[in-house]
Amino acid sequence: MADAPLRGDGPDAAEVRLNRLLNLILESAVEALGFDAATVTARHGQNMATVAATDQRFIALDDAQYESGEGPCLTVLEPHDPISLDNAGELDDQWEYFSHTAAHLGVHSSLSMHLPVDSADVAASLNLYSRQTLELSDAQVRAALPFAEQLAAAIVSVDAHRSTANLARDMAQAMRSRAVIEQVKGMIMADKRISADEAFEQLTRLSQHANMKLRDVAQRMVNERTKPPGEG
Repeated sequence: MADAPLRGDGPDAAEVRLNRLLNLILESAVEALGFDAATVTARHGQNMATVAATDQRFIALDDAQYESGEGPCLTVLEPHDPISLDNAGELDDQWEYFSHTAAHLGVHSSLSMHLPVDSADVAASLNLYSRQTLELSDAQVRAALPFAEQLAAAIVSVDAHRSTANLARDMAQAMRSRAVIEQVKGMIMADKRISADEAFEQLTRLSQHANMKLRDVAQRMVNERTKPPGEG
């Protein structure tokens, strides 16, 4: 039996149901189109985040584009023809950070498509990634369109629209938290000459000792390190 409409759920329940629906569509797209993973990028105001993914490892490719401000998943947020790449890890002059990340993850092919979300507040894209080299024909690209339309339909209902905005906001915050934690891990590694795992263990112990969230401890350490000389 199909899921009941999102309307009428509480905010948390609506977000959970939307996330399940998005992932169900993404998993179907991956299986039908022969890719390894799929994600959905959403932009709400200044917040940019991956709000659904079939494989968390591939979110790094989306993050690389958010951090650099360029890449196929961002280009197709605005109405744009689908962007297919069969050499994602070997781009010479275009989208350098995205290309380097693709090479690191072993991703050779990608397909990014605009989601026709009729909203002034939310823009979204479907991103498909493959470790195989896929020379996609026009017919294969067109085969992805129904999945883009299904994802857009899931997002545009009133409750789902609100949930997408919340997901984008929360995941953008999570991405900023990851960045500051990684920054502090690097500081500890350099200071103590230890591994990344050992640095994370030290940061975790500091968090537990101070009874503070990990990201708050990390942010405090960054603030202290970057404080101008002479400030108390």
